[in-house]
Amino acid sequence: MIASRQPLSTTIISGYLGAGKTTLVNHILRHADGQKLMVLVNDFGELPIDADLIETDEGDVINLSNGCVCCSLGGDLFATFAQIFDRVPQPDHLIIEASGIAQPRSIANIARAEPDLHLDGIVTLVDCTMLEDCLRMEQIAPTLVDQIKSADILLTSKCDLVPDKQRAAFRQLLRDLNPLSPILNCPDGAIPTEIVLGGYASTDEIMEQPLDARHSHLYAHWSFERSVRFDVNDLSRQLESLPEGILRVKGVIHPEDHTGPIAIHKVGNRVSIVPAPQETNCVSRIVAIGMRDQMNDALLDQTITNAVR
Repeated sequence: MIASRQPLSTTIISGYLGAGKTTLVNHILRHADGQKLMVLVNDFGELPIDADLIETDEGDVINLSNGCVCCSLGGDLFATFAQIFDRVPQPDHLIIEASGIAQPRSIANIARAEPDLHLDGIVTLVDCTMLEDCLRMEQIAPTLVDQIKSADILLTSKCDLVPDKQRAAFRQLLRDLNPLSPILNCPDGAIPTEIVLGGYASTDEIMEQPLDARHSHLYAHWSFERSVRFDVNDLSRQLESLPEGILRVKGVIHPEDHTGPIAIHKVGNRVSIVPAPQETNCVSRIVAIGMRDQMNDALLDQTITNAVR
């Protein structure tokens, strides 16, 4: 990997069999918005990429016309990562679609052990029609519970197929298993890619982007761009204090100790900080996306400026 580049942002998409992972991945590929995505898939033969997106199919690699690539995930994940780092051009974001019976924590630990990767988050899909039945099955329940508890963001699918009372009980069950992570409805995989991926081609080009019209009534953006320096630890604490409805925060900031730019990420309730590529200016840029009825621009402005030094 190029030394001046920050670690490759990586998202793990988890969920039990039939929860809608492939539908979500196809939606993300359809709405990549200029990002070069690489998708690693356990069950590669099961991924029905839309035919009009496929540029070339080379067996275990599918190249898409929008610059994205889908690859078969082999047994040796570290070897697969090494192949990714050898690719030219490098992807902007790596997506790992875990097997329906996989434990996302195990994959996450492997990603954390790779210094050229940055684990951006674990997104778990849960089937509203099957959760209660699956939790009653002794062999299935531990895997499903682990997937739910591991999630930084929980996405619910097929909620339109159950009555309101059952939907409320389903949401409460998720909240009991995972008290902190946001729970969002994801009908047919349709959710802004900013929530799953962060939505930016590169951290040195962070800009506010218009939301897809289908989502603009539900979600809102906020952005910050100033030539200032931050107390990084204080900023991390400030981000942790943000309300649940602010789903994602991503940016490049300049610390007060002049040690070089820092990339910040907030996914659900998790905040992480990693080095960023060196820049010639001292402009700190931060963007956020969240539920429109819970996005408070004044609160975000105050939260971020509280950490300015």
